[in-house]
Amino acid sequence: MRKNIFLKNRIIKRIVAGGVIFVLFAAPFSLVLTGCGRRTEVVISAEGEDMTDAAKEYETLEESSAKKFSYDDLTVGAVRYKMTESQVKTLLGEPSIVYDSKETDKTQSDISERIYSYNDLTLVFSKLNDEYLLTAAASVRDEDVFSRGLQVGDTFEDILKVYYRDADFMNKNYFSEDKSTLFGKFLYGGYTIDSLDKVKTKGKIEYGVVNLNGYASIETAESYIVEMTYFEPPYKNETATVDDAFAQIAFDIDQNRKITAIRWYYYPEQE
Repeated sequence: MRKNIFLKNRIIKRIVAGGVIFVLFAAPFSLVLTGCGRRTEVVISAEGEDMTDAAKEYETLEESSAKKFSYDDLTVGAVRYKMTESQVKTLLGEPSIVYDSKETDKTQSDISERIYSYNDLTLVFSKLNDEYLLTAAASVRDEDVFSRGLQVGDTFEDILKVYYRDADFMNKNYFSEDKSTLFGKFLYGGYTIDSLDKVKTKGKIEYGVVNLNGYASIETAESYIVEMTYFEPPYKNETATVDDAFAQIAFDIDQNRKITAIRWYYYPEQE
């Protein structure tokens, strides 16, 4: 069983940067009601507040010409995933803080990670084949430039300009598997990692979502997260599972539609 993988949209994987714990997915508690051809979203906050809002219909946009998220986007500045410690130090110098973490997963396998802190930029190295390789990065500072030129302080609209989204993405609701919970909107794609055991695809897996963090709409959300995921074959058991290698990126957005944090992860194939 892979350690640090979210199941049913609840995250285990965390990165600490500048004293902030980043969580990739945080599932809201909400309810979706349908009737008489009109859809109403009822989202219940953590405090139990009823935040009912009639579902809006948004205009279809022009088709996006941007590429979808892939392994090529696992960068920050000149640093990219799978770099060694020495390669990173050549580019960034010595980190201000280094510490090691070792845990045991459910299969009793040791999970070893080494964390580098460059003030508000945090890099995580995983021990793979007796060598530590870069597998995650997170930042809350605006001087760190991630793939496609994005950085903290940019906007939700800036993400939509450089990453692919469906023409009707604002009308593609992202539900829990049992359809009882509204999580947000699909930027592109139609299912998430939770569905791999049913979908059993041999091809690429590419999807992006806007996680509304329990709010009824982007307009009313105090914060939300833009999240993208990518798998590519070949897969170890012919069809994709959470034990195959894959990548994710996430952008935290505030009520002003500004990016407040960016992080990405690479999950190597598991034994």
